[in-house]
Parts: sequence; structure tokens; C-alpha cells
Amino acid sequence: MSNLVPFKLLSSIASLNHLLEGWTLLEAGTEEKRFFCQYVSFESPFSRAPLVQLSIVGVDASNDDNLRLKVRAIDINQLGFTIEAATWFNTRIWSVEVSWLAIGE
Repeated sequence: MSNLVPFKLLSSIASLNHLLEGWTLLEAGTEEKRFFCQYVSFESPFSRAPLVQLSIVGVDASNDDNLRLKVRAIDINQLGFTIEAATWFNTRIWSVEVSWLAIGE
């Protein structure tokens, strides 16, 4: 008999842009990182915090400076997680699309 654990996958694409409240990624000019965070709720909960993988699948940025953009998943739990997008220096980001995949049970 096998010790297989029930396997669950959820995925989607989150569209983050300058029209969302709290968007700071257009405010160029400082060396400090600027962040935008967006909470993602899972369609159905996991039994415990899953592994979450993010990928940038689209970005709209000013071409006046270098493109600097990081995304990561933070505060992961069985109900959801937060996407944190960050940029710094003079980079100006209008929007970023993030594909996510949650793997768990």
C-alpha cells in the first residue's frame, strides 16, 4: 500500500496596475525599494500552507530607465497569500501580470 497524499493544484493570473489603490511603482526617484502588495484568496482552502510559485507573464514599464522588477509570494497560508511587487531607482512600472501556481494538499 502506498503513502500517497492527496494532491491539489490551483493557479491563476493576477493583474496588478497603476489604477489599484496604493500603487507606488510609478513614483520614480529614490534608491529605496517601492512595493505594492495584493492579497490572493484561494478558490478553496488547502489543508496547510501550499508551495506557491510565481512567474512574471507581462509588464508595462517606462523605457526611460532600466527595468527593475521583483515579485515574490509572502504570508502564505492555507487560505491565500500576498503578491509583493517591488522596484527601485528611476524605474516606473504601469502594470505587471503575475501567474501563480499553488501546490499542496
